[in-house]
Amino acid sequence: MKIQHPKLTFCYGIMLLLLTGCGGGSSGGGVGPAPNNPAPPSPVPVPDSQPAAPLATQDGLVIYGDASIVTGQSIGFAIVAESDQDLRNVQWTQTSGPETLTLLAGHTQAVGFDVTVAGQYTLAIQATTISSQQLSTNLQFTVSQDPIPASSVRLDHEATERGRVSLRTVSNIATPISEITWTQIAGPTAQDILFSEASAASGEPDNQVLVFNAPSVENDSAIIFEATIRYTDNTESTDTAIVLVTNDTINADGYFPNNNLIVTSSMFSFNQNSPHASALESCVYNNNIAQTCNFGRLPLIGQESQSPTIQNILDRTLVSHAWMGERFEQYLTTSAAGPDMLLLLRAATAVVISYEVRPSFYWAATGAIYLDARNFWLTPEERDTLNEQRDFRSDFGNDLAFIIPWRYVKNNEYYPSGSYPIQQRLNRTFTDLEASISWLMYHELGHANDFFPPSRWASLSSSDDPLSFFQDNGATSDIVPSEYPLNSNELKALAQVSFAGETASATQRAYRADDIEMFFKADKSPSYYSYSTTREDFATLFERFMMSYRLNAGADVGILEDPDTNPDLIVTWGQRHRISEPLIEPRVKFAVESILPNLNVDLIQASLPEPILMDTNLDWFENLN
Repeated sequence: MKIQHPKLTFCYGIMLLLLTGCGGGSSGGGVGPAPNNPAPPSPVPVPDSQPAAPLATQDGLVIYGDASIVTGQSIGFAIVAESDQDLRNVQWTQTSGPETLTLLAGHTQAVGFDVTVAGQYTLAIQATTISSQQLSTNLQFTVSQDPIPASSVRLDHEATERGRVSLRTVSNIATPISEITWTQIAGPTAQDILFSEASAASGEPDNQVLVFNAPSVENDSAIIFEATIRYTDNTESTDTAIVLVTNDTINADGYFPNNNLIVTSSMFSFNQNSPHASALESCVYNNNIAQTCNFGRLPLIGQESQSPTIQNILDRTLVSHAWMGERFEQYLTTSAAGPDMLLLLRAATAVVISYEVRPSFYWAATGAIYLDARNFWLTPEERDTLNEQRDFRSDFGNDLAFIIPWRYVKNNEYYPSGSYPIQQRLNRTFTDLEASISWLMYHELGHANDFFPPSRWASLSSSDDPLSFFQDNGATSDIVPSEYPLNSNELKALAQVSFAGETASATQRAYRADDIEMFFKADKSPSYYSYSTTREDFATLFERFMMSYRLNAGADVGILEDPDTNPDLIVTWGQRHRISEPLIEPRVKFAVESILPNLNVDLIQASLPEPILMDTNLDWFENLN
């Protein structure tokens, strides 16, 4: 992107201004992960640096970690089998210590956490080798009282070979940073290393975040990275982090690897006692699925119950970390949108929440929705476990001379309204979590109910499968082009540049904001994204209606000149509550009634706020109120 600006962020392939959530949006027309996700590295072996030195070897386990630990430090430990066999059923449990440690990845081979109280701690470790050998040991470590370290690297964790990995430096002092240097000091050589760029919006220095692809490995292996932070007062601070790379079976023709998405090997059914646990783990999200499961193996939720409970939904939830399922349960229990989601989820086979899903998507191949876990965190410790790889669409459309930002607004404030600079390690409010999750789920479940609306559930047999049924029967949104068409061919073509990565033509690069205004405002779309596919158009119509109806959150859309020529971000044209435009209301009604036929859409539409035009003498931020 050409410039950075306070409160600017990236999503959906264009620059958006304080975009709500910024982790969603479907790809592949609502039928799968985007095919132009950056490819993982080839499984060709590469030369390694020196092997990581273990902290200890005991009871059949090789343990890696910090030998010297002080209070206030982010620390980590990792294990592999002394026999080099793959490990299963790993569990870390704290058995002693002066404070309770937060082990958010206790089911993986690497754990990272903070310690604030000095003293001696004990962790019990259990694991099973692939040959069914039971291994267990106790790890004792002593934490010394010391001033808080100036910096730390977050977070020691497990990664699957060829998967995308991120690490972040966090400075604990107010002194400005002048430089950050990363060095791999041990383990198989990381691939395709990238660094974050300086961000004026966040105040982060260069190289704040390290992103790389885990190498292919023959055995589980530890990688150690060191980050050195130099401050403007000429002082330095150094910390290390362990990434435990697991050897995994990866089917190159599997659904996900074939779409350049390597799945963490640590996925598990949130409810281990779910009657669908085995089917979830086999049919929905792993590196070997190459064939869709039929409804006899994993039916739509709506095939089993017309009124599913929260427990029914949690029985269909697959996660990479337990806290993600806990936050999802909290959302379904507490949010005003929760009852809607229970009904909408009837059109899905499963809910997947994982740290490497980015962007979120619905996929007809499995009938499941896949949600970016960035929308679910409440504590800084939960946020530490997230992968910070950029959405692959972030640079699409960079050479266009206009931007079309959007946002959700409630009571003339951003929705969500909170600001959570990662360096400040703040807790997020549930209200902001609700805002982030709701629009995302309304959108993705709009896709699910487009492919499997209530009118189809009775016709599904146990021998049918999601992919074949869709291929034979199509989707509700197939009606949109003929009955409720969008007319601007110019915007349809531009959307392929901004959202599908096509190269802009000379004509497209010459369009200015007033040209886009002419194309957009007279047409029947609530958003630029709607022009990408009829699937996205359908899901966006539903999403915008439900956010306004259920949560009183209206959507703003604006058209601006590129910030290079418009540094003050003055609005060329903009509108709030565009779904209430008379030309758009019939399209909204069609989408909503197709998905929730029991809603009185005419009555609800009459009660929704009228469209409001933005003041073109003001900038995007001043038009908030």
